[in-house]
Amino acid sequence: MSPRSRKRGNQMKCDFCPFAPPSGPEGADDCPMFDEYGTEWKDGRCGCTLSYSHLKKLDEMRSEYYGIMGMEMGLEMDFENHGLSMEKAVDHAKHMIGLDGFRHKPYTRHRKQFYRPYRNHWAGFDAELDYMSHKAFGLTEKQEPDRPDGMPFYYLTRAGLDWLGRQIGVTIRDPED
Repeated sequence: MSPRSRKRGNQMKCDFCPFAPPSGPEGADDCPMFDEYGTEWKDGRCGCTLSYSHLKKLDEMRSEYYGIMGMEMGLEMDFENHGLSMEKAVDHAKHMIGLDGFRHKPYTRHRKQFYRPYRNHWAGFDAELDYMSHKAFGLTEKQEPDRPDGMPFYYLTRAGLDWLGRQIGVTIRDPED
C-alpha cells in the first residue's frame, strides 16, 4: 500500500465528521476547517484532509481557547464594574512573583519567554488581589494575618500564574519545581 493511499484513508468526509455541519455546498461554508483543509472528492462530496483525531484535538483546543477568553473578558468587566484596575492587579501580581524588571527578568528559549519565580507571596492590603481571591476566580489565595501588623498574605495559584502569564506573554513555571 502506497503512502498516498494510506493518507487518503485517514481523510475525513463531511458526511461522517461530527464537528462539521451537514454536507453540501452550504454545509462546507459553515465549517471552520474547510477554508484551510477543505477539498472536494471525485464523487462530489466535501471533506477535509485532516483525520478524526486531529479534528477532535483542534476542536478541544478551540473550546479551551474560547473558555479562557470568556473568563478573562468576564474578569475584566467585573473589575471595571467594581471600580478596580486590571493594570494595577497585573503589576501587583508581577511584584508578587518577583518579576519587577530590575534584577529578575524572563529568559528566552526558542523565541518564547519563560520565567521561574523565586517567590510567590505578597503582604499588604490590596483591593484587586482581595477581589481575585474569591472562589469564583481562584486566581489568588489569601492567608489571614497572624502577624502583629495585621497585613494578610496573598499567593498566586496555578490558575493565577497562568492568567498572569497570558496577560504579560510569558510562560511562568511553578516556584516549587
